[in-house]
Amino acid sequence: MASSTFRRDATERPPPAFSAMNTRLAKLAAIVALAALVSMWVAAEGTRFPLFSDLRQLGDWVLSWDGYAPLAIIVLQIAQVLLAPIPGQAVGAVGGYLFGALWGTIYSLTGTLIGSFVAIALARRYGRPLVERLLSGQALARLDTQAGRRGLLFFALVFLLPFLPDDVACFVAGLSAIPIPALMLAVLAGRTPGVLVSAWFGANATSLDSHQLALLVVAGLTIATLFFFFEAQLQATMMNLVDRLSR
Repeated sequence: MASSTFRRDATERPPPAFSAMNTRLAKLAAIVALAALVSMWVAAEGTRFPLFSDLRQLGDWVLSWDGYAPLAIIVLQIAQVLLAPIPGQAVGAVGGYLFGALWGTIYSLTGTLIGSFVAIALARRYGRPLVERLLSGQALARLDTQAGRRGLLFFALVFLLPFLPDDVACFVAGLSAIPIPALMLAVLAGRTPGVLVSAWFGANATSLDSHQLALLVVAGLTIATLFFFFEAQLQATMMNLVDRLSR
């Protein structure tokens, strides 16, 4: 009887919900600890933080275009819409760093609009076979189901809200029956705030003191880390929000 009890106890496992909660708490604790360490490092390093050397390196490449430097920002933004691995926020920050918040926003937004138009037009012209070849099945499926039931507001919200695949949404939007001019208005309304924030950050990055810089960097790091660990959950939550708001 005793051995039977021992075997039953030895094979018990924590409930799945309890185990999942512990995993989430451990991830959050790691994020908080990492954010605290980075905060102290950035506060100590100030403008020697690698972020600025990266901005300067990319900025030097843009300036190597001489009088065509604004065109370099536009081309990079077009590429980041069509080629997801290029970080659009970094390009926007470089635009602000080199040309100021206003012109940095104008150049980056111009490239973003052109890239979005090209993605929409390609999908509209060549249809689903091209889109399925360019995008992963998971990324496409995440938007495809809900986009088919919603209209223009759905896409405007996807472009506006964080943690959503807005570049993928351009291709999916091209598969819809919504007129391209209306879709471009949705792109303009949804993407302008993010482009503006990136350009403002680039324009003001070197004027921030070490504590302000630490706060911004840690906030960005925390958001990026949360997205890395909880990408599926965050996107599902935001997609449910978009679905409710666009009904």
